[in-house]
Amino acid sequence: MMKGRHGIVFFLLLVGAAAMSCTSERSFDFGAPPKPPGPTFAEPEAGPLPELDAGMCISYDCPAPYVTCAGKPGQCTSNLQTDIANCGACGNACTFGDAGGDDTAALYCVAGKCSIQCKAYYGDCNQRYGDGCEASLLDDPNHCGSCGVACQDGEICWRGACGCPPGYTQCGTDCSPTVRDPLNCGACGIQCAFPDEDAGADAWPCGVGGRPPNFGPSCVSSSCSLGCGNGYADCNQNLCSDGCETNITNDPKNCGECGNACLPQQACVKGRCECEDPSLTYCDQCVNLLTDPLNCGACGRVCPGNVSWGANPIGSPVCRLGRCSYQCPPGRADCDLRIENGCEVETMTDPVNCGGCGVQCDNDAGQPCAAGQCLTKPCEVPDAGVVF
Repeated sequence: MMKGRHGIVFFLLLVGAAAMSCTSERSFDFGAPPKPPGPTFAEPEAGPLPELDAGMCISYDCPAPYVTCAGKPGQCTSNLQTDIANCGACGNACTFGDAGGDDTAALYCVAGKCSIQCKAYYGDCNQRYGDGCEASLLDDPNHCGSCGVACQDGEICWRGACGCPPGYTQCGTDCSPTVRDPLNCGACGIQCAFPDEDAGADAWPCGVGGRPPNFGPSCVSSSCSLGCGNGYADCNQNLCSDGCETNITNDPKNCGECGNACLPQQACVKGRCECEDPSLTYCDQCVNLLTDPLNCGACGRVCPGNVSWGANPIGSPVCRLGRCSYQCPPGRADCDLRIENGCEVETMTDPVNCGGCGVQCDNDAGQPCAAGQCLTKPCEVPDAGVVF
């Protein structure tokens, strides 16, 4: 009987030892407290991070197209599809070199290939991004208005179109409205001038040599004469006293011509009454004070912050309901709440702000952030067939 009891005790001790051995092995892999993997991108600032799901561990494998490139801190911080410094491959930087193309274009990395976006009125007609957008579409006779549109021999490219529009005549490299241009009146090179003093009093409306303010040589219907300069008029009919005293380009009481008064909510802009929409306000031009970042809430009130343009936009000032704010592009955030440096954080790859401001991955363990999420993977489970 004692022998049987000793056998049972020995068996129980053997089982207990095996159990302790298994527990020790499992503790070697999983005994440390589980680390938070970071939130989902949909709730980037939802509070404390949840613990890792059972069987999930930190992953150090970068999901495509994220990689770890030299020169950029952290793991999985380069997106080969969009990173201008590592476009398509680590170290493949998009640059203009010495060609100076940055004056006409901005560089981008799109789908892993370097590309450019031309500034207004320029074109990349040679299809070589290294020299930027080399063609001036406004005045290049070989690329007039768009790449490949060539003007005829001797024909100029003027404001993006070949030749001069109706009412204009080609004078050298410019188009002139000869019907009213005092430098090319009726034909190229014919300049209007004051009459000679020996021409007699009849040629001088205010006496020989009299030159009232804003009064002088003008071109009317392709013929030279004396009159008010462009944009001025003698509305008080007192030419010899104060000359052409009224600027009809900006006078709301005499807009475009004497006696043409604009409505109270209108302004006179370049000789025309503007801002017919009562919701707009005239601030050098008609603007909406509720949405214009250059005139936010009042004329001249400029919203602070730089407007970025190019391959790495960092945000732009906006005006909402007459109050200034700042807008971040997708994948960036203003975590330090300082608009002078824009949206300084890349939330797609920053392990301290992964998917949103303040969302931290396990920095002690070096957990990477990619695509706005802290990387995890299924844990490696020990082989259940191990014999102790």
